[in-house]
Amino acid sequence: ALCYAELGTMITKSGGEYPYLMEAFGSVIAYLYSWSTIMVLKPSSFAIIALSFAEYASTPFYPGCTPPIVVTKCLAAVCILVIVLVNCLSVKLASYVQNFFTAAKLLIILVIVVAGIVLLAQGNTENLSNPFEGASTSFGSIGLAFYNGLWAYDGWNQLNFITEELENPYR
Repeated sequence: ALCYAELGTMITKSGGEYPYLMEAFGSVIAYLYSWSTIMVLKPSSFAIIALSFAEYASTPFYPGCTPPIVVTKCLAAVCILVIVLVNCLSVKLASYVQNFFTAAKLLIILVIVVAGIVLLAQGNTENLSNPFEGASTSFGSIGLAFYNGLWAYDGWNQLNFITEELENPYR
């Protein structure tokens, strides 16, 4: 993250990684990266998020079993269409929707943390007695855990897409 902050102040062009790759390796590498990002990385990431949302949102309607894959895929498609529609209608509306869901996410995290503290204060510590029981210690499992953790924190490079719009980046 600090490397991106430094790059953003040194190469003050918008576009995220594209201007950095253009400066370092030339136009072919920068183009290939941008093409793969637009055609593969961003859409697949969006699809994974939509499918995860759809699975969690449809699970309460199918107690005791997993939701049918058709339902999950259709709900994910509707989710993507709604997000596209909101973004096409108005930037201000998209900003309000994003702020609403950010506030909701923070509220849910706060509820989970407070509930955990309350349960710990009540003495519910049986899950802490042997926390790694049944855990896999294979390299693949550890690698997957790191990958999921890094994917959850993805987004730290997004500010560099608007570097040119910053008024005083050295501040």
